Amino acid sequence: MSQKTIDIIVRIIKVGLCVLPAATLIVGGNFFANVLLPGVGDLFFPFITGKNFFFRMAVEILFALWATAAIFDKKYRPRPSPIFWAVAATMSVLILSTVLGANPYRSFWSNYERMEGLLGHLHLFAYFIMLIGVFKSQTDWRRFFYSGIAVSFIITAYSYLQFMGRLEIHQSDVRLDATLGNSTYLAIYLVFHLFLLAYYFFGEERIWIRSILAFVLIMEVPIVFLTATRGAIIGLMGGTALFGLLLAFIERSRKSKILAFGVIGVVVILAGVFFALKNTSFVDKNYVLKRFADISPQEQTVKSRLTIWGMALDGFKEHPVLGVGLENFNLVFNKYYKARLWPQEPWFDRAHNVFFDWLAQGGALGLIAYLGIFAAAIYTLWKNQSDKFATAAFTSLFAAYFFHNLFVFDNLTSYFIFFSVLGFVQFLASPSGKKPGFLEVSKPGFKELGNRSGAEVFFAKYVAVIFIFIAVLFSLYFLNFKPLFANQRLLDALKGMATDSGNVDKVLADFDRVFELKTFGNGEAREQLAGYANKIAGFNVPMELKVKAAQKAIVEMERQAAENPKDARAHLFLSALYLKIGRIDDALKTLTKARELSPQKQQIYFLLADANITKGDNNKALEILQEAYDLDPTYGESVKNLALVAILNKNEGYAEEILSKVFKNGIVADQNLLTAYARVGNYKKVRDIWLLYIKQEPGNAQYRVNLAATYMQLGERQNAIKELQKAIELNPQFKEQGEYFIEEVRAGRNPR
Repeated sequence: MSQKTIDIIVRIIKVGLCVLPAATLIVGGNFFANVLLPGVGDLFFPFITGKNFFFRMAVEILFALWATAAIFDKKYRPRPSPIFWAVAATMSVLILSTVLGANPYRSFWSNYERMEGLLGHLHLFAYFIMLIGVFKSQTDWRRFFYSGIAVSFIITAYSYLQFMGRLEIHQSDVRLDATLGNSTYLAIYLVFHLFLLAYYFFGEERIWIRSILAFVLIMEVPIVFLTATRGAIIGLMGGTALFGLLLAFIERSRKSKILAFGVIGVVVILAGVFFALKNTSFVDKNYVLKRFADISPQEQTVKSRLTIWGMALDGFKEHPVLGVGLENFNLVFNKYYKARLWPQEPWFDRAHNVFFDWLAQGGALGLIAYLGIFAAAIYTLWKNQSDKFATAAFTSLFAAYFFHNLFVFDNLTSYFIFFSVLGFVQFLASPSGKKPGFLEVSKPGFKELGNRSGAEVFFAKYVAVIFIFIAVLFSLYFLNFKPLFANQRLLDALKGMATDSGNVDKVLADFDRVFELKTFGNGEAREQLAGYANKIAGFNVPMELKVKAAQKAIVEMERQAAENPKDARAHLFLSALYLKIGRIDDALKTLTKARELSPQKQQIYFLLADANITKGDNNKALEILQEAYDLDPTYGESVKNLALVAILNKNEGYAEEILSKVFKNGIVADQNLLTAYARVGNYKKVRDIWLLYIKQEPGNAQYRVNLAATYMQLGERQNAIKELQKAIELNPQFKEQGEYFIEEVRAGRNPR
């Protein structure tokens, strides 16, 4: 292959790499998705899947081009360095952890919500290899990072439009998230770019570009604050202060010293002002500042994180060398679940601490390898301080990122920019051409492949290129297009559930279209189908269709449980379906297995109690719910469920005792408890519950009517009339019927 052709290929690769930062802009169905992923449309988990599919497909195509260039010109092969070997070692551990882990399939593929797994890490590794292989000059890297900075400014503009109410905030009402769909992702994405902006601002000689960089930097700082992501904000402030200290230490010029101490001074002043105002109404009324003021060991989020980190340690102790495997933290979470986590969401697949994630999923080797990347990067920066400003800036950036990762987990956007900076750090320490290339031989020429002739070598190279492109075609279809099609079909099924849920045959056919592709999306599709089958049980559709949907869901969830035998979640979904169609013994068997997998998951106990109540064994249900209650007596649902069965078992005194410990006066607005008290004839409790409902919703006319009916049961006819009159005032349409009821009550009759 001619050198001219190779040069063209390399230029294409460089352009492609400079386009890759635009992946951050992709949200399924938006303008950028239509440009970069034409014809794809809306996607399930739109903030995750579109970005990842674009990144993976682009990397695979570019990697094939890079491999072609590297085969014919060894200068494009990656050069060995501490960073390269650290990243390669991490990949090796991940491969072993995946193969030997608890669920290799899930470890390899991940799911639509995360799109990580070994497959995601392999693409990041390929991306890293290309970066260090083709970017050989400061100009290359500047163009690349400037393209990323341009994208970050678009993200920033989007965030300001969210702040002004012109665009929707996706995650919450106040925490900006832009096109990333998560304020935490946005925060660390911008933190990386702030350090890059600072680095290039001081290194850029062109005044007009420096002005643009300064403007973008000034605009992005407030957005980090408005994400209200505490780890990222503290990391940014700490990293900035560290940058000042390092600059003061390694730079001798007076100008640098002034800059260094100025930076430190700003951070100290900001921190001091916050602590001075911490207990004022100004802080209390500001959502972001209040989140910082509320940080304490007693805060629910902090308590939950500490508990989950302890669970991760338990998982590590069970699998100390290679962990449980990538994407299998859910198994650790289930097995070591602590009942006191009930205020949090019921399912976690991350420890919300990158280092505990690596420890639990990759074991000691995984964590050591991951930390080795940071160590290699810092070592590389400090070994060769030809650019002292870069040494200070990127050391501080890694420190900020490290601190941020103590409280969250990574995703494509943070991994992408992290590997980009790693590649640049390697470039700064190892200028092109100074070291022999990785996989190079000592003497180029016809001896490259032993004693083969030049023609044989030439032929072998072309065969290798052909093989690579065939492999890429294979990967594009099986690794990307099939899961992408399945994703779209799943979204179609979900839309059908929302808009045409009564058309059971159509919805089930939509799900069949997902399952026939046989991708990793089947797991999420099965859970959605199970949810649909449970939902339509209360719809006005023929019974045979309800049964058909439930049976279809059961078949799929049985497959899910068989494929994931250690996942309590799959067994829980399956047991709920069994209960819906009356397969009580199957439900009990499945729930027993689920409880073995997650001994402290209260939701499992609740379903076990339901199954026993259905069988008519209220005493067994009471025993099970007592166990759930004893796990954590402060959990309101446990208290209500135990009280409910206690009432049905004629033990109202015990019910009132436990309710009083959690709810004021032992009264809680709960329909099930209300029904139970009515069933045993305790209408005074029924009255008290309706009064509480009315206190919470004083404008609800139906509650007044229900309370009137309760007063009738208590023989308090005048009170019943008063409530009916109030109901008429609240709802004039009820006047005719209400006046009829009042006449009947006054006449001494019970209205019907």
